[in-house]
Amino acid sequence: MTEMTQEDALRQAAELVDQAVKETEARCGVLGQYVNDCDSNGSRTAASSEALRELHALQGRRRGLLLRRDLIQQAIDCPVGESPAQSPLTPAPSRTGVRAQQQVQIRARRRSAS
Repeated sequence: MTEMTQEDALRQAAELVDQAVKETEARCGVLGQYVNDCDSNGSRTAASSEALRELHALQGRRRGLLLRRDLIQQAIDCPVGESPAQSPLTPAPSRTGVRAQQQVQIRARRRSAS
């Protein structure tokens, strides 16, 4: 049996993450359509609320997978024994405005559904 190199392991990890991203996006699509259909019909049930919670959790998982994929790609692009380019990290974007807007939109949908 041959020994796996670091690059082979990284490429295998990248493939696994790509597969997980595809599966997560497919599930998000199904749940998103279900939640949208429930909203369109005006039917707010425990099942639709649970689907919305699961969708939110899956979107967080997807963000984590995409970050992991980017880190793996950086490791693949950096030859063994070399340091990555010394560039300052970009600060994380502020998400407070986006969250506030999403909360307002969700509240507005709930009011219109009632």
